[in-house]
Amino acid sequence: MANWKVEGLYVTPDNDVVTAVAWACYGNNTMRGKLTLGPPGVPFVQYADLTEDKVLGWVWAQVDKEFVEKDVDGVAPDVPVVAAKPLPWS
Repeated sequence: MANWKVEGLYVTPDNDVVTAVAWACYGNNTMRGKLTLGPPGVPFVQYADLTEDKVLGWVWAQVDKEFVEKDVDGVAPDVPVVAAKPLPWS
């Protein structure tokens, strides 16, 4: 099952407006991304009042959530073991 986390918020230094979100989705695999946000929405949410659910909502509005979850929950295919052999003409 996919598990989403906000790993960091990038903010303007003068007024704490979030400009980008570092996110990750964990499962059998891991996918990470950084989403650059546009201008603040209305109503504006103060930095101190943000929740992970609110920020993930911003991410899911712009990232293909279903695709990411399928990718991280996918099982890696069996990879055959390979070994180097001497060249037959050597």
